[in-house]
Amino acid sequence: ISPAVGYLFTFKGRTVLVSGDTTKTSNVELFSNQVDLLVHEALSKELLSVMRASAKQAGNPQMSKLFHDVLDYHASPIEAAEVARDAGVGHLLYYHVVPPLDIPGLEAIWLDGVDDIFTEYTLGLDGTLFTLPPNSSDIIKVRSQL
Repeated sequence: ISPAVGYLFTFKGRTVLVSGDTTKTSNVELFSNQVDLLVHEALSKELLSVMRASAKQAGNPQMSKLFHDVLDYHASPIEAAEVARDAGVGHLLYYHVVPPLDIPGLEAIWLDGVDDIFTEYTLGLDGTLFTLPPNSSDIIKVRSQL
């Protein structure tokens, strides 16, 4: 989505960057340099392609078009992991996960290949909460979901 907006927060020696609805960009990598926590949205093109084909087969052209149109709205999980790795990020928090991973087993498909690139990540759910103590390098996951 253009233009995309991101936010960089710095407080008492800690930094968090929140990317907006964007694809993999050099700006996100540039501003993520050495941040403690990168909060990045991501979209699985593989899962959305399956959903698109299913919608088309079910005779729902509107949903099929929607699943096609959003494919270039976000970075993939692997692309976000590459940004985190290349920028020297402390931890990557995936948020605004597309599609929602409501069915058991989808997380493994969505995250396929991420561990080969960057291992310090969390797949965020509503209510995921981190604390970054001031003047420290600790990144503490306080809560995994509501």
